Amino acid sequence: MDHGLEGKRALVTGAGSGIGLAIAEALAREGAVVALHGRDLERTAELRQSIESAGGKAVSVAADLLESGEIKAMCGDVLERLGGIDIIVNNAGWADFAEVPDMAEEMWDRIMDTNVKAPYLVSRHLLPAMLEQKSGGSIIFNASTSGKSADAEWTAYNASKHAVLQFMKCLAMEVGEQDIRVNAICPGWAESKMASAAIEKIAQQNEEDFEDTYERTMRGNMLGALIGPESLADMTVYLAGRHGRYITGQAINVCGGVNYY
Repeated sequence: MDHGLEGKRALVTGAGSGIGLAIAEALAREGAVVALHGRDLERTAELRQSIESAGGKAVSVAADLLESGEIKAMCGDVLERLGGIDIIVNNAGWADFAEVPDMAEEMWDRIMDTNVKAPYLVSRHLLPAMLEQKSGGSIIFNASTSGKSADAEWTAYNASKHAVLQFMKCLAMEVGEQDIRVNAICPGWAESKMASAAIEKIAQQNEEDFEDTYERTMRGNMLGALIGPESLADMTVYLAGRHGRYITGQAINVCGGVNYY
């Protein structure tokens, strides 16, 4: 299936591993030129070489997403090296949990700054170039099914993902007439370092075996499925490409089926 991504210029934040890496590789396979973001430039340079050895095109960029100045500089680097931008994938995120009385202010700030402020800044710095091109584009947020639910102890994380979904919808309304589509992918529990770290903490709190907790948590969906990063990459390619040309302002679950209230 041709998704019409040949020659498109994309940025994927948090492309160093897991879901971000799968998304970057999938976009490159479709012919996009991908800017691979990570905090470790050596790591993203290794990934760039891997993508290029497979016939793809990529550049590596670095920024600490907790630092506004670094985000701005990174976005400028992306525009200079790619010559513009057609696809923005705000993938990077951070998860942790605690009951509110025990939640350190630093935890709240890190989650909000990584999950909400950083995607806003990336979008803010790159959107003017996308608008100036007058050729449309696609902005995709890696949100979460947690943005549609409420969970004890996950107050900061869920609040950040609710905020991302509302930011996405408002931005979609702003730029729709310029043929820029803005959507969010909402994974359930999906395989990633972040998910493993959260489940390790859950297992320790409950004095359970990690493998048992991992299996129960990750397969806690209608399909009993273990959702890999490639599933999120497939949806990203679909939304970014020509087959998703009339999809905007949507928060699409990729979760194996879960119920919400």
